[in-house]
Amino acid sequence: MPLVLLAAEMSHAQAAREMVYDWEPGQLTAVYQWTTDDYSLRVPERSPERIRLNGAAIEYAWRGFYPWEFLTSVGYSQGGPLSQHLVTVQAGPGYCRGFKNIVPFAHLLLGVARTSSSGNMYLYASAKSGVAISTSTGVDYTLSPRVGVRLMQLQYHYLPFGEKGSVYWSFGAGISYRLQR
Repeated sequence: MPLVLLAAEMSHAQAAREMVYDWEPGQLTAVYQWTTDDYSLRVPERSPERIRLNGAAIEYAWRGFYPWEFLTSVGYSQGGPLSQHLVTVQAGPGYCRGFKNIVPFAHLLLGVARTSSSGNMYLYASAKSGVAISTSTGVDYTLSPRVGVRLMQLQYHYLPFGEKGSVYWSFGAGISYRLQR
């Protein structure tokens, strides 16, 4: 009988920890992103160069149906070789599951991307916008009930620019804050 009571108490304690996580209304995350593309551009009088962008994204995850979540994300990156600027605004579903302090996640986002650059990149004379699709996965680490660290985020972006579209890969890390009820 004491073992049954001990098991029940341990189960209750685990459920209480999960409820604290479950009932948090949302999480704000700021992420630094390093982005590269799937092709090289021939820059005048130089050898082909890959686009490399540095930037940031702000993400809000609403966790009303934990472990499922609904995300919104806004990102801005810029870099070379042609002074490219990339802005994304996306939203979509995600899934996360806490294991003690470690929270792996996966996201699928759909939205709009806008790119502009010097040198008529993508053979367009002006900025270009289109539908963007992104998937990402990564791991958050909880430091306290409110603050965490995004240890890693790997993101795949499909953007409708160029003749066949463009694929961008982003790697990032950041900090998160859970909002209180």
